[in-house]
Amino acid sequence: MKYATINPVNNQQVKEFELDAYPDLNISMNAYNYWRKLTVNERGAEMKRVADVLEKGKRKYAELITLEMGKPIGEAEYEINKVLSGFDYYIKNSAGFLKDEPVVTNASKSYIRFEPLGIIFSIMPWNFPFWQVFRFAIPTLMAGNVSILKHSPNVPQCAKAIADIFSEAGVMDGVFKNYFLHHDDAAKLIADPRISGMSFTGSDTTGSILASQAGKNIKKCVMELGGNDAFIVLADADLDFAISGAIKSRSINSGQSCNAAKRFIVVEPVAEAFTKKLIEAVSKLKVGDPFDAGINLGPLARRDLAEKVKKQIADSIAGGAVAHYGCKVPEGEGNFVSPVVLTNVKPGVRAFEEEIFGPVWSVIVVKDVEEAISTANNSVYGLGASIWTADKVNAERFVSELEAGNVFINDIVKSDARIPFGGIKRSGFGRELSEHGLMEFVNIKTVYIN
Repeated sequence: MKYATINPVNNQQVKEFELDAYPDLNISMNAYNYWRKLTVNERGAEMKRVADVLEKGKRKYAELITLEMGKPIGEAEYEINKVLSGFDYYIKNSAGFLKDEPVVTNASKSYIRFEPLGIIFSIMPWNFPFWQVFRFAIPTLMAGNVSILKHSPNVPQCAKAIADIFSEAGVMDGVFKNYFLHHDDAAKLIADPRISGMSFTGSDTTGSILASQAGKNIKKCVMELGGNDAFIVLADADLDFAISGAIKSRSINSGQSCNAAKRFIVVEPVAEAFTKKLIEAVSKLKVGDPFDAGINLGPLARRDLAEKVKKQIADSIAGGAVAHYGCKVPEGEGNFVSPVVLTNVKPGVRAFEEEIFGPVWSVIVVKDVEEAISTANNSVYGLGASIWTADKVNAERFVSELEAGNVFINDIVKSDARIPFGGIKRSGFGRELSEHGLMEFVNIKTVYIN
């Protein structure tokens, strides 16, 4: 196992890093004993300095993202801006979220306090290498915890840059630490009694292992484990509007997003027209070097990931799906995958059953809204779903029927610091973002005075 920057445009190694030794948790414990005693507003002032350092280096950090995992540069810049919006939200609102909550009981005084837990260990993915880390870290640190990060091995420079931002901002060593760890050391950390909780974003296969380790050691954990989101198009939908959403949702990050729409479930009356428009729109996408202006899709982050997506497409075609290609894809050693619309997608084929982490639009035709809902729920995942219709009031009737942690009407499923994000079923448990995400790693303490 090695941590290395490998340019996904040409698969050339740029830089390699040595593995770190097992973390010295005394550093983190010392930082926790200091950090937890600060007021929320004092923590906010320190986090504001972190945000200021990030903002000053926005372009530099965006270029690191693009270099290491292939995100188009415009999207990488947007990712940094999204992190900054997360800082702004929590700096402004955390004191209100964490204030004591009075409760009327038989006692002369009773209330609920919200206190930090300690050191929280995070294992984060490569697809949003700054946003994923900060959307966990900002609320966790604002609550008074400290954090240790094990980032994905293919974005080590992003991981190091994030830790350096805290250092440059003058935050005490140990409040946020990054380590290049072997899997074995990650397992030891979960078992270490000095670790109070852990957060993981990644595949459900790895999440199952990590959640088992956390459970065995009685550790609070949050699991965000991907999805196979449904994009439901009803007969009264504005098709051009829906198509723009379909392209945006699936092409963001070159299709490498857990909350991207993956199964496009369309009712029969508009299925032919929607599919024709979708194929035409996908054929106009531009694939190429993610540093070039006007590029919609870059390479996938790693060669093994690109090969997996290609195999999922091939197996789906062998299972009866029909492929509609149209874009020209760069030749050479890069991890480029041809964007494709798959039609005649049925239950049982990989494009229906699995999360495909790449630019694949799988179209599933159903007879009516009832079949659309049942088809959407026919998945082991339950992260998000969207409904596209002219009748928003009618669409709300189906919100409670959809088995998902996020339901959006006439918009793509997306994360936002102001609203909780997470899933059900094999998409995981717990929530990130909003007040609910902040409360995942606090001790909700009852105080009862007679």
